[in-house]
Amino acid sequence: MRILTIMATCLFATSAAWADGGRQKAEIIIPEGWRQTYDNWGFAPAVRTEDGTIYVSGVVASLRGEGSYEEQYAEGFRAALETIANILETGGASMDDVVQLMTFHTDLARQVDTAVRVRKEMMNPPHPAWTAVGTTALVPPLGVTEIQVVAKIARD
Repeated sequence: MRILTIMATCLFATSAAWADGGRQKAEIIIPEGWRQTYDNWGFAPAVRTEDGTIYVSGVVASLRGEGSYEEQYAEGFRAALETIANILETGGASMDDVVQLMTFHTDLARQVDTAVRVRKEMMNPPHPAWTAVGTTALVPPLGVTEIQVVAKIARD
């Protein structure tokens, strides 16, 4: 019975947050060229809440270019971070505003060192919080890493 009470309390708290506006008061960020993805897949590239927090949906990196696996992975990871930078810019932020980074890797051991190197090239200190997770598959099937970020715009 206690578990049901806790579950009911959590459900009520979530419903109350939505009733107060939550996601419905947030601004959807759709960069140029992303409208069809938004409509077809039913997800926003990013959402900015009233407090200046921007939640960027996962952006998938795939192998790009030529050369070794590491070179192709670096190019793909860089391209995904550039896409995230574009999304953030559309929302009035930059990579310097990123406070949390989450990456999902199809081959974590093989990819993480390159991901660290490329991320450090593209993001200035102080470094954001980062969680890296291994996974078995991504959408699209040729994706090798998915990158999700949370950014916080300073309010004056």
